[in-house]
Amino acid sequence: MTRLGKAIAVLSIAAAASVIAPMNANAAEYGCTGSLIDTYAVKSSVGNHLSTIRLYYNSSTGYNCASNVKTAYYSQFKHEASITMYNQDFREDDNNRPGYNNDFDSGKFQYYAGPVKVYAKGKCVTIRATTYYYDEVGTRAAVGVHCG
Repeated sequence: MTRLGKAIAVLSIAAAASVIAPMNANAAEYGCTGSLIDTYAVKSSVGNHLSTIRLYYNSSTGYNCASNVKTAYYSQFKHEASITMYNQDFREDDNNRPGYNNDFDSGKFQYYAGPVKVYAKGKCVTIRATTYYYDEVGTRAAVGVHCG
């Protein structure tokens, strides 16, 4: 077998293995660990899919984690994006314990806002995300989801 033939064979095997091998359910993604449990499209008023909320749950720690990930087209430049998550125990007057019952990230990001993380074992979470692209704005709220 020629060198080129060996190289093609090795690449073919590697490509096949990547298609067959399942993704690790606990792989860190966008700063979150745990299993991906849901996604929510963030669309503008004209229906353009600007970004996606990706929600994860880590059963060993009891934490939910989320990121607001821009779609490929809208991640060409840095624009404002935000994500907020809180559990059902969040109250405006509870000293805002970031990372326990509420968390927030906002700024000019090219690829994603977040991660945000809250303790949610036996609790519901609410997630809100906003993504801007010049004068286009997309928002999404997932209220009282993934209780338990």
